Amino acid sequence: MHPVVEVLFEKNKKYDLSIVVSDDDTIIAQMLDRISSDKTIVLTSRDKEVNVREGVIYYTYSRNLENSIYFMNFIERLIFRIFLGGYITPNMEVLLVSDYPFRFILEFNSSAMPFYRVMEEISDVVDKEVMESLLKIIFELHLEGREGKRIGTLFVVGDTEKVLESSKQLVMNPYQNQEETIKSLLNKENWESIKEFAQLDGAFVVDPKGRIISAGRYIMVDPQVQTTGGLGGRHLAAASITYSTKCVSFALSSSGTVRIFRNGKVVLKEDLN
Repeated sequence: MHPVVEVLFEKNKKYDLSIVVSDDDTIIAQMLDRISSDKTIVLTSRDKEVNVREGVIYYTYSRNLENSIYFMNFIERLIFRIFLGGYITPNMEVLLVSDYPFRFILEFNSSAMPFYRVMEEISDVVDKEVMESLLKIIFELHLEGREGKRIGTLFVVGDTEKVLESSKQLVMNPYQNQEETIKSLLNKENWESIKEFAQLDGAFVVDPKGRIISAGRYIMVDPQVQTTGGLGGRHLAAASITYSTKCVSFALSSSGTVRIFRNGKVVLKEDLN
């Protein structure tokens, strides 16, 4: 049996989620036989078909992960995407076992991940359920794009009255006089229309409970606020509105990076590519 498989910790320990990174059929099989978990995800770079097992989810990648720094960044993004896919929830015991390109074993609680820490930090402004739904909408928008192109968008959540005072309507508001059920981003039936309205210039204004008050809203930028790293107008608006009000903003760039702003600063940055 392969050495990395032998290093398996406490006997009879069960995990909520296990993630296996390997390109070796034998190693993958040994790990799946040895690890006890409710859900299992296998990450492999092989072009050939994998031996699919019932209840096991397979992700494939084609990038060169020989660089250790890139690999750890890749794993962090992978875990974030698994979260967006609905496979990770708070307080899950997770096991990550890697055989290739680097051999290591990592046990962690999902609540220790940066996105859950940020969820907790901004929960006084945004309900956790609202934030999770919003990130999933943003992720779908990034994957699908619109009319064959990647697009960016901006959601401003919380402190609604002051946000409206600090912005103006660019186009006719598609959510004006709509029923409450149509406005809620917690209702998945509304996600397609939200993604369509994301093509409008301007921002979505959302209340703390996830009801969209307006789309196509122009944010008036505070001249004292600046962004760094070549970020454009959307990110300047996202930073500015959180500097002048008590809201939180979620900005998706067309390149596929989502940033969450509070108090004029980025509190979470994730690459969705």
